[in-house]
Amino acid sequence: MRLIGASLIIMSSGAIGFVIAKQFILRVKELQELQTALQMLETEISYGLTPLPQAFAKIATNLSTSVAELFSVAQKELESGSTAQQAWQEAIDQVFIETALGERDKEVLINLGYNLGQSASQDQQKHLGLAQHKLTNLYQQAVEEKEQKVKLWRYLGVLVGLFVVILIF
Repeated sequence: MRLIGASLIIMSSGAIGFVIAKQFILRVKELQELQTALQMLETEISYGLTPLPQAFAKIATNLSTSVAELFSVAQKELESGSTAQQAWQEAIDQVFIETALGERDKEVLINLGYNLGQSASQDQQKHLGLAQHKLTNLYQQAVEEKEQKVKLWRYLGVLVGLFVVILIF
């Protein structure tokens, strides 16, 4: 009976460590998808001269993570009559909880929303380029953080479970 209890404790704490480690991996993937999405948006705005609702719809269909949901919600909000800034903010508010993104990532997205649909395509290109640059820096930091912390959290989860088992028994 003790062996079963000890095994459950170790597996549970190990699973918690793996879940935390997965968040670091997902953040890197989502930042990469955001960079791709912003490049696609820049192309749609500058070369395709595509209106924002259609651009958001195209981007949403070409992505696979929760980033796609961000653009999908923004598109629906735009079609319901919201301004681009309101639609983008609402999408961030609804979708951000489902992502592995951090607060700094959210700030970049919010700042981008202030400029969407408010100026000529050349100005929007500049703002999208700035957001891409900031996301590139955040992506590089996230990769470094992932390299450092994924193994740490995986091992820490198992080791905490072992420590608890030793204390109990």
